Amino acid sequence: MHLLNSLISSLLVSTALAIEMSSIVQYSVVDLLNQSETMGVTVDNATYPLRLRSNNTRILYSGMGPAAKSGYNYVRIYSNNTVVEEPFKRAPVTQNTVNEFFNRTWNNYSIARLPQIYPPLAAIKRVPSQLHKEGQIPTIHISGNQTLFDKMHGNSTADLSVMSNVSYVSLNDSLFYQDVEVSLAGRSSRWLPKLSYNLKLDKKDRLYKYRRVKLRALATDPSYIREQLAYDIVKSVGLASSEFSFVRVFLNDQPLGLFGIIETFQDPWLANTFASGSTSYKNGYLYQGVFMSPQSATQGHISDLSYISNITAYGDGQYKIKQEASKGDKVNWKPLQDFTKFISTAPTNQSNAVITWKKHVDTDSFLRSMALEVLLGFADGYFAMADNYYVYQNLEANNYIYIPSDMDLTLGSTMFNLSQMWSGNYSTFPGLKTRPLMEKILQVPQFNKQYNELLANFTNMLINPNKTNNRIDDLVGMLQEDVAWDKTIPRVGDNIFGQIDPTAAGNDTSSILGAVIGSAVPMNMDPVTAANMAQRINASIPFMTAVDGPTGYISLAGVKEWISSISRNVTGFYHS
Repeated sequence: MHLLNSLISSLLVSTALAIEMSSIVQYSVVDLLNQSETMGVTVDNATYPLRLRSNNTRILYSGMGPAAKSGYNYVRIYSNNTVVEEPFKRAPVTQNTVNEFFNRTWNNYSIARLPQIYPPLAAIKRVPSQLHKEGQIPTIHISGNQTLFDKMHGNSTADLSVMSNVSYVSLNDSLFYQDVEVSLAGRSSRWLPKLSYNLKLDKKDRLYKYRRVKLRALATDPSYIREQLAYDIVKSVGLASSEFSFVRVFLNDQPLGLFGIIETFQDPWLANTFASGSTSYKNGYLYQGVFMSPQSATQGHISDLSYISNITAYGDGQYKIKQEASKGDKVNWKPLQDFTKFISTAPTNQSNAVITWKKHVDTDSFLRSMALEVLLGFADGYFAMADNYYVYQNLEANNYIYIPSDMDLTLGSTMFNLSQMWSGNYSTFPGLKTRPLMEKILQVPQFNKQYNELLANFTNMLINPNKTNNRIDDLVGMLQEDVAWDKTIPRVGDNIFGQIDPTAAGNDTSSILGAVIGSAVPMNMDPVTAANMAQRINASIPFMTAVDGPTGYISLAGVKEWISSISRNVTGFYHS
């Protein structure tokens, strides 16, 4: 009997301990504090300390506390014992929390998805990756020599970089990388007050299977969602490109703001996109069209895929070799020259025209991309600027794949005449009639028919308010707190745009155009719209105004306004 009572007593003690232990929760929160601040969690009106989970990661605080009965919230505690707490209560939890962000009312947002209206191109074998987390906004903290960062920010047109440490924290992951090369990204985007960045990890490291990523500042887009929506649509029609998601970014002791994150089109991007990440993949050359350089401008050469008999002219700067072929020469323009020569001599009305074209070009990749250039109003793509695209030499199929990129100037953000862009009649779209590949492929009756069908089908099945508005509304709901936060953050860039005198637009348009696009101006550029764009860069345009429209600027339609207008006009064009 005594033994039985002892067993029962031990069992009751164990049960009580188990119940007590089960009521203890680990709370975790993401925030950047200075050395005089500490973090805590208030659970049912009692505050418990939180400490850095790791010495490597300065933005993730964790600690133990009881499971809340009524709710909990996180608090910043200052050296004078004053407290700033989240102005809302979080619902009680019985398990360890995910890595929650201070002052953000949600952790995982439910986002409506777009339909997959066309299957992916046959060549696409994209590796599964957790880089782009739907409905989440992870946090990146960059730590490095502040003096070097100040120098980089103060000389934004120079190619400077800073070796840094990078922490990445999402709801469930906390990752840390050393020896990360951080540099400024883009060309004219370096002249904006909010700068974009390239992150290049050490050779042995990967961020969800990618070594290089770009942090997009979203600086020209007060709606913050154009790139996300454009990349979503690219994926929905089965094209190869990067994908896109959002992150918050901090640098040393300061916030930089809300950014987009995309993969950079460099190793191992090709293997990750076309070979499921295989390390033995034999890739061809990846050529990038970048409009022109000062050197190519003197020769009148732009990256429009025109054939040039002098092969050295391809290296004048209008093209870049983004990645060389496996075991190929670092510089080799011969494949690109051969491709452009085919375009110049390709058959159009012969019986074998379609077969011949498909031997050289993945025509679906090009025609689908060109349909999107019109429907998304791509103001900085192949048509309008001969810019922001790649052609990839796919060795397996022995043909070229067209890849669109850099989707910031889309959906009504433009330097070109808006009425020509969303007329519904694709022949009015700036530059469409002047690009050699488009001009030639439309001379093939079957491809001309396919292109018109793509425009009509994309409009009916995807690019219209009935298909996009739910996703837009959910993205806006997810972003609104982070956008409000982003708008309060001081910028670190030179802000060359801010040095332009808006009143000079009528008399000195060339200086504004130079600030917008560089030294060379496309012949179909609309000077008034381009000047208007330069003027609005530093304007304060409300978030919802930029989403819904109208904005009051001829260079910026609202996102919903663009989709409604292009859908209505394309539908009317084909019905008539």
